[in-house]
Amino acid sequence: MFHKRRNRFKFTEKVHSKKGIVALLIAVFCLIMLVVMLSLSFKSGGNLSPYYGSAGVFVTLTSLVSFVLAIRSTREEDSFMLFPRLATGISFIACGCWIGLYVLGFIL
Repeated sequence: MFHKRRNRFKFTEKVHSKKGIVALLIAVFCLIMLVVMLSLSFKSGGNLSPYYGSAGVFVTLTSLVSFVLAIRSTREEDSFMLFPRLATGISFIACGCWIGLYVLGFIL
C-alpha cells in the first residue's frame, strides 16, 4: 500500500554557470534600456540630446559583450545549460534590436 520513495534526488557535480547568469543579467539590462530609449525618443519626437545617443552606443557594445560572454559560457563543462542558452538567445535578440535600430537610423 505504501510505496517507498526511491531515487527522488539526483546528485551531481554540475553547477549553474556564473558567466551565463551574468550574461543573462546584462542582456536583460540591454533590452530594458532599449525600451527606455525608444519610449524617450518617441516622447521627444526623435529630438534627444547626443548624450542619449552615446548611451545607446554604450548599451550596443554592452549587448555585444553579453553575447560573447553567453557564447563562452555554453562551452563550460560540468554546468547546467539553462542560463547559458537563455543568455545566448536574449543576447542575440538584444544585439539584433540595437544593431537594427542603428541601421534603420542610418537608412532613414
